[in-house]
Amino acid sequence: MEFADVVRRRRMVRNYTDTPVDRASIDRIVHAAVKTPSAGFSQGQRFVVVTDPRARMAVARAGGEELYVADGFDPWISRAPVHIVVCVDKGEYLKRYSEPDKTGEAGEASKESDWIVPFWWVDAGASMMAILYAAVDEGLAAGFLGAQAFDELHETLGIPSDVSVVGICTIGHPAEDRKSGSLARGWKPPDEVVKWDRWS
Repeated sequence: MEFADVVRRRRMVRNYTDTPVDRASIDRIVHAAVKTPSAGFSQGQRFVVVTDPRARMAVARAGGEELYVADGFDPWISRAPVHIVVCVDKGEYLKRYSEPDKTGEAGEASKESDWIVPFWWVDAGASMMAILYAAVDEGLAAGFLGAQAFDELHETLGIPSDVSVVGICTIGHPAEDRKSGSLARGWKPPDEVVKWDRWS
């Protein structure tokens, strides 16, 4: 598929059919996520791929799926045949930026307060976007649910406490779904969000 078509077709889907997703497709999607950039080539992004039906139900419960259903959405979290949990290990960045080629003359260990922009979040976002685009390229649909919606996901999936969960990409074959009410806002025109050479 042409990249422009991938970008045009991508949207957050919140319902899926029962059709399984081919393992080779999952592997290609995860590979796209793994190959995204990371600051200093820290490679702190981590992923948990969940396909087991019982595990997906547990994730859906942790994500408060019943609240979405009560609001008129389909049970899209549990129904999605694939979950890719996007995580990040901040420690990998602090360790990498404490190495000699990153510390410069000071030679001091990196600490979180040094980071005006915590690039572990930037890199996790790049991985999430790669997953969403790769899913479309495979002829699939995907959605995203942020970590703020989840309780006890670390315990549910055995994720170490020092690894942060960013959110979950749900992936599957699209079914008719209720689109988000936020879409009524429409796209802002490019000249409102894009500046050339100077802001003003």
